Amino acid sequence: MIGPRSRRAIAVASICTAATAGVAHAQSEATPVGNYGGGAIAVPVSEKTIAKDMLLAIRARSGGRIGVDGQLAASCAPGTIVGDAKLAADGSFTLRGTSTRRPLVGVTETTTFVVKGTLTADAGYGTASVTVRVRAKRRATRTCESRTVSWAVRHSGPPGAPAPAPAESTLYGLTSQSGAHAKRAFVLHATSGGRSIDRLVMGYRVTCERRRVVVSDDVNFSPEFDVSADGSFRTVERFNRTFADVRLRTTVVVRGQFDQAGGAAGTLAVTQLYTDRRTGRRVDACRTGTRTWSARS
Repeated sequence: MIGPRSRRAIAVASICTAATAGVAHAQSEATPVGNYGGGAIAVPVSEKTIAKDMLLAIRARSGGRIGVDGQLAASCAPGTIVGDAKLAADGSFTLRGTSTRRPLVGVTETTTFVVKGTLTADAGYGTASVTVRVRAKRRATRTCESRTVSWAVRHSGPPGAPAPAPAESTLYGLTSQSGAHAKRAFVLHATSGGRSIDRLVMGYRVTCERRRVVVSDDVNFSPEFDVSADGSFRTVERFNRTFADVRLRTTVVVRGQFDQAGGAAGTLAVTQLYTDRRTGRRVDACRTGTRTWSARS
């Protein structure tokens, strides 16, 4: 027969076991897992503040490993961040490395980067800096450094019910397009009492039909555009660039809707048409296809 003292001991042990299991369960739930996106955005917009723009995407995997993709503006070229790191027990990490990007034939951009931060189940914060070295045929090598930029990322999640835009807010998120180690990042800033978006930065990669063009990860910076009273928006950008042998016509379309939680979601599409400067004939057509995106504060 079990006496009163033994029953009390068993009861206490059961409570302690249950409490320990509850703590372990809470810790398990708090483990960073899944896709995070964002970066940093410079406001108010000016030529001086553009150097503070950054995109950063993180994929947290089981076992405490993370994959990181990012772009950070420097004065001579964008710096490319790509790599894999281990999370410490408190969610902190440091990623150091070197990446190489060839945006054009005969041009090589080498980036040395340092990214430090802490990731939680819901968000992440930290700093980053890059040094970029640009080498091109028949041109002097250029080297430049970025500022040390403070970044933020948010865990991806489903959008809420449609609502007007917040009076002012920075939203951090991702697109549905995959990068080398994570999804592609997306950042926007709402302003003017929710009547406009004065800064929208997103990463993307196009796929070319004829594969005649050297294609790499790219970033688009959208100029200011209006937001409707119901929180919906649409912007269409068209711009041209001329190279030694081809002309490039780019069209960027972004649609979106703010929600009751102050976040936003929508779609994007980028089309790039290359034509021969001499003959005017099409060289290649490159597209992202229609991709979804979501972001939150």
